[in-house]
Amino acid sequence: MKFKFINLQTVHRILGVQSHVVTSEKVISTVGGMMAIFCSFYITTLLTDTQGSLAILPSMGASTVLLFAVPHGQLSTPWAFFVGNLLSAAVGVTCALFIDNILLAAPVAVASSILIMHLSRSLHPPGGATALAAVIGGPGIAELEYGYVICPTLINCVVLFSIAICFNNFFQWRRYPQYFMRYRGIGYHPDTRQIKMRHIHEAIARSELVVDASDKQIKHIIDLADALLHEELIAGFELEMGAFYTNNKPGKLWSVRQVIDERQHENKQQHLLIYRVVEGNGKGQSDCCTYQEFAEWAAMKMAPARIKKLTP
Repeated sequence: MKFKFINLQTVHRILGVQSHVVTSEKVISTVGGMMAIFCSFYITTLLTDTQGSLAILPSMGASTVLLFAVPHGQLSTPWAFFVGNLLSAAVGVTCALFIDNILLAAPVAVASSILIMHLSRSLHPPGGATALAAVIGGPGIAELEYGYVICPTLINCVVLFSIAICFNNFFQWRRYPQYFMRYRGIGYHPDTRQIKMRHIHEAIARSELVVDASDKQIKHIIDLADALLHEELIAGFELEMGAFYTNNKPGKLWSVRQVIDERQHENKQQHLLIYRVVEGNGKGQSDCCTYQEFAEWAAMKMAPARIKKLTP
């Protein structure tokens, strides 16, 4: 019997270990979250009793994680944050008022909040905790009835939202709402430059998946992955002046080029090569292209023995 061992990278993928985050992001998220929850807790304690503040704060704590640790996520958008929390609060109060059995009211409140957030396209995970708090928050929350939607839920949302805008936008690489985020162009990416935001938006819709990333983020990642692919192609390509290269294409597309001159530049996108087509498609023609374009075209370097066979 053969045993197939799973490597560490596969284990990480199965477990869903998150990508590494730079230290600055860790520190900024921590400081921002601390400021936000301090203000939220202080204001909630002033407006409700201690038990009420303890009931609502867990959901606000979860929202804080999203707004300051994942400010560019779809689950962190203002629409998801406000509508998700407020509708869930209303759902929770309704369940608390009309379902006497708390063992039934609690799960119905959370389940209904999930449904209403999906229907309103405002999925915000802490909304489930907001709905649950309305049911199990104790007498202080129960006495508020639908006032719970305004105080403390809406007030807490306004506090966190205000701090999120001021704090996140203080740093150039963070923007909230994520609509204002501008991603720096990757550069040369011929395989993906034809992909538009509408294509990505439609692809997400057709996939029927809940994706916690904006169209811009996905486009940026696609372009970056393509750029990395082309960087690998260049890194593995060794240029030799006078050498012969082939694209190994089938039939009429096959050709062999000889590099006859170059104009060097530190940037591979501006490093130009002059070549002559010695066999196949375009035989006898001369042309020029960038180092990167030639590296992507060349499938292999011709061995001397093969070159002799091609030479009359």
